[in-house]
This record gives sequence, C-alpha cells and structure tokens, in this order.
Amino acid sequence: MEFRVLGEMEVRRADRVEVLAGRLRRVLLGVLLVRAGRPVPVDVLTDALWGEQRDPRAPQKLQLHVHRLRAALGAPDRLSFGAAGYQLRARPEEVDAERFAVLVKAGAAATEREPQRAIGLLRSAMALWRGEPFAGVEVPVLADWGRRLAEHRLAAIESLHQAELACGLHEAVIGELSGLAREHPLRERLHELLMTALYRAGRRSEALDVYRRARHALVSELGLEPGAVLRELHRCVLTGAFPEPVPSAVLGRAG
Repeated sequence: MEFRVLGEMEVRRADRVEVLAGRLRRVLLGVLLVRAGRPVPVDVLTDALWGEQRDPRAPQKLQLHVHRLRAALGAPDRLSFGAAGYQLRARPEEVDAERFAVLVKAGAAATEREPQRAIGLLRSAMALWRGEPFAGVEVPVLADWGRRLAEHRLAAIESLHQAELACGLHEAVIGELSGLAREHPLRERLHELLMTALYRAGRRSEALDVYRRARHALVSELGLEPGAVLRELHRCVLTGAFPEPVPSAVLGRAG
C-alpha cells in the first residue's frame, strides 16, 4: 500500500489508485499520516475534523469515520485503537512525503562530491510531487505540515540546481532560478545560485543586478545587509576572481 500526500491525497493498492471519498475521511487519514506509527489522541482528531463545531457526540462520530476509513483502506489492521488514541500503521517507504525526505537527504549529501548522482536522487524526489500537499483538505495541522514540506521542497530545488551548476548546466538553470528568486526575494541562497549561473554564462552585469535587487529587498524589508556568503560572491563577480568550479566555501551548503 502507498499513501500519497504530495498533491491530492491518494491511496494506492496494487495497481489501483483511489482518492478517498468525503472530506472528513481525507482529513482523518491526513492527520493520522502526519503521526504515522504513533498514537493520535481522540481530542486531536475530533478537533481536526470538527474544530469549534464539535458536540458531545464527537467521539462516537469519530468511531464511525474510523470504521469507514478502515473499510476504504481494505486493511482493518492498519488502523488500531489504544489508550493513547488511534494509530495508523504505515512504513516510511509507504508514504510519499517520507520517501521524498529520504531522497532529498541522500541527494543533498552527494551534491558536492557526486553531483551527477545528486541530480538523479533529487530529480526522483521532485517527481513525487503532484501539487500542493494535502490539496483540497484545509485544516490547521495539515496546513502546518504542508508548509514544512513546501520549505523542504524549496531547499531540495536549491540543492538540485547547485548540483546542476557543478555539472556545468548553468544555462539550463537560469530561467527557473530567476523565477524562484523573484518569488522568494529574501532567500539568499537562490540569489547566490542565480548569480553563479549568470556569471558562468558570461552575463556578469546581470549577476550584479541580482545582487543589487537582493540587497535592496533585505535592507528594505528586514533592515539587514546580505550575509557573508552573498557578499563574498558579489566581490568575486566584481573582481572577476570567480574560480571554476565555485569552491565549497561559497556554494557548498547542502540544503
């Protein structure tokens, strides 16, 4: 069995992919997956399902939805109940978000010394994403986890582009990095990667423009000057003392 949360929630059994019917059933499964392998207290589940609209019968209603979820999964033993609450049994390799984390960790670790291998691992990780995490299911606990997953995905994209730069693919990454830098103007690592790609592509003046925009955003919104890494990269572009490849002291951060 496979649980997919990186997009619309799905459950894959054998060769069949199912989208669970009913919002409450999807919320219940999502919250259980956030804590897969650990018991989730009844009050946490009822709060996620009904929030302020809970009534005294919420625990009984929860039992009904658990029964329906067990039936939908086709494996009643997957979902058990104990003194600490309900627990979903799911191995890490059965949850796409967990597989994503494993691939990203391995890819980031290989970025500096084995960039080609890192590219393969990180592209495999990115291929698991089908859209926004828990798409269509809006409850605070899932929204919080979704934001953490999105942040992890952005760090993975940075590691992927770092590996691609190490393999000489500077022209290929400029477009996506430009869009990401505009979307996340306070994220210095994106500006570092974009400046590197532009400089290696012979577009020195554009690389300097990236630094000016980054500095303006940081100063105007946070009241902070760029960090040491971005400042050093700016100095290298200004002086032309930009080694090939970029040393790990400048761009060797792995996620």
